[in-house]
Amino acid sequence: MHDRYSAVVTANPTAQRLLGEDLETIRGRGADDPEWSFVAADGGTVDVEDLPARRVLRERAPITDLVMGVRRGAAGTTWLICNAYPVFGQGGEIDSVVVCFTDCSDLVATQQALESSQRRLQLILRGTNDGYWDWDLRRHTVFYSERWWDMLGYASDARQEDADTWRRLLHPEDSERVGGFLADLLPGKEVSYALEFRLRHRDGHDVPVLSRGFVLRDADGRAVRIAGTNTDLTERKQLERQLQLSADHDHLTGLPNRRYLLRELEHKRMRAAAAGQAGAVLLIDLDHFKLLNDTEGHPFGDRLLQAVGQRLRSALRQGDFVGRLGGDEFVVLLDSGSRGAGRTGPDVPAVCQELGRLLSRPYPIGGRQFSITPSIGVVMFDTGAGSADLLLQQADIALYAAKSAGRNAFRFFDPGMQQAIDERAQLQGEMAQAIERGEFVLYYQPQFDADRKIVGAEALLRWRHPLRGMLAPGAFIPLAETSDLIVLLGNFVLREASARVAAWASVPALAQLGVAVNVSARQLRDEDFVASSLAIMRAEGADPSKLSMELTESLLATDIEATIDKMLALQREGVNFSIDDFGTGFSSLSYIHRFPLRTLKIDQSFVATCENNPCSAAIVEIVIGLASKLGLGHIAEGVETPEQLERLKALGCQSFQGYLLGAPMPVAAFEALALARR
Repeated sequence: MHDRYSAVVTANPTAQRLLGEDLETIRGRGADDPEWSFVAADGGTVDVEDLPARRVLRERAPITDLVMGVRRGAAGTTWLICNAYPVFGQGGEIDSVVVCFTDCSDLVATQQALESSQRRLQLILRGTNDGYWDWDLRRHTVFYSERWWDMLGYASDARQEDADTWRRLLHPEDSERVGGFLADLLPGKEVSYALEFRLRHRDGHDVPVLSRGFVLRDADGRAVRIAGTNTDLTERKQLERQLQLSADHDHLTGLPNRRYLLRELEHKRMRAAAAGQAGAVLLIDLDHFKLLNDTEGHPFGDRLLQAVGQRLRSALRQGDFVGRLGGDEFVVLLDSGSRGAGRTGPDVPAVCQELGRLLSRPYPIGGRQFSITPSIGVVMFDTGAGSADLLLQQADIALYAAKSAGRNAFRFFDPGMQQAIDERAQLQGEMAQAIERGEFVLYYQPQFDADRKIVGAEALLRWRHPLRGMLAPGAFIPLAETSDLIVLLGNFVLREASARVAAWASVPALAQLGVAVNVSARQLRDEDFVASSLAIMRAEGADPSKLSMELTESLLATDIEATIDKMLALQREGVNFSIDDFGTGFSSLSYIHRFPLRTLKIDQSFVATCENNPCSAAIVEIVIGLASKLGLGHIAEGVETPEQLERLKALGCQSFQGYLLGAPMPVAAFEALALARR
């Protein structure tokens, strides 16, 4: 990034690497600093005023696809494709210039090799392969060689040969430029020249040619004759287009890649701002693509991505744009001007629904049918939109919201999402420090039998946040489960509960009480979960039989054999296990008897409706019966009203937990309550 005077303000690590200098060396250096050493695409020295930052400041407009090289001493020359954009302030003046560049050294090397090959060929086959011509300026006559005519597809009987033939065949868009070039060349002193232009082929298409020649001058320096050759550049132009296509497009799907996408988004954003219109960015991610790719193989994944790209391309309307961002992420840019007034306003949901239906249709691959659904994050852009990178970041946040909503959905970005992301990041940082500062504490919710005697407790984590006050688990546990913090918190809970059980062992009224702790999937997946858990219990002097680990039903349904092995290893030491929220997961009843369980916890969703909903009551009764048949205990959680309690008793329930009987409380309050009840 350059300031308004072209001095370097900052550069990212990739820029520093490509330039061969670090930020401290180039910061503050102006574009006209002699320390720079740039090379033009033709190998010549780049004029200071032609450098990207200086041109943008002078022309007040973006510059795209400028090829230039930077000399790096012994490292040689690195060739770059440069794009530069002005950043305007509120007063309409340029505040800064952003210059982006991509290493295209391999492409330039290929192009230079091609040009070198062409020059050698022209020298060897001069007068035969190229179209030779001779223009007598005094007599105003022109000779056109056979090859000159063949290059344009004219047989001998179809030629209209005179001095103005080449002008008639000259492309109209090149006429003024070529005329200006000759107007400067003829009265000048140059004796050679080279110029590219297009001539019309007999079939109607244009033939790009490179015309090179010599100017014969008389004793007074007046041009009297020009002779030269025309080289057909069709193949070279095609190669240049292929190289450009390769640099701007994804090799797998043929769609525009991230580089092209960002440039197009920036153009659309600027056009929308100038026209006072709105556009939309749709970031599309394929749900569970990684699972399909891993199970079916990468060739399958490639074919699926290609099919998705083809469907998105077929759904485009004039002015819209689709590209592949990378992996299984695609981007669609909706242009308001191409879809009629208001199209990107209320109609964006309709477009998302249309794309959702299109991409959800089965894909025939390898003789089989596969289905996949998309999640879509949407961000609108208009006169107040940020940069292209910022828009993609916001679309990614909206995509995260769509996935959090259950996938196969679309969500629009709003500032509240960004705030939520920032708050989550801040909370995660604070959580790591809170563990070190001892801000976490265990609360204990008592568990009762049918006579309202306390038989145990569930340990529930609380965070004494210095600013937000006491936080319940729902405010931070889901965030902790996205990182290793959940393991640290799990170990803290087990350590505190073990210490409490050990302390109660010397108090007769409390010695028989057990404590249940919750275990996360992340903890259970750890290879050393068994060893670390037993080490914590032993270090605190706790009797493992007084501790119960609560696992969710859905957790038991994953990696079943490894889970059973770990549970059995802990059970042999005396640790008990219970299934939390039983009846809400997806595990098969055929597996339940294989797990070394002690208790089934009836989910509070059934408890809350058991007094009025016969189905809920039936489920509660079935769970109690199942536990009895399997020789397991049971406990109903979430008991909040006397009516629920009485209904549960009538259904045969023997153990209870809930706010009606006792809310989660500090350890001192729990011990006092337990001693009073005893």
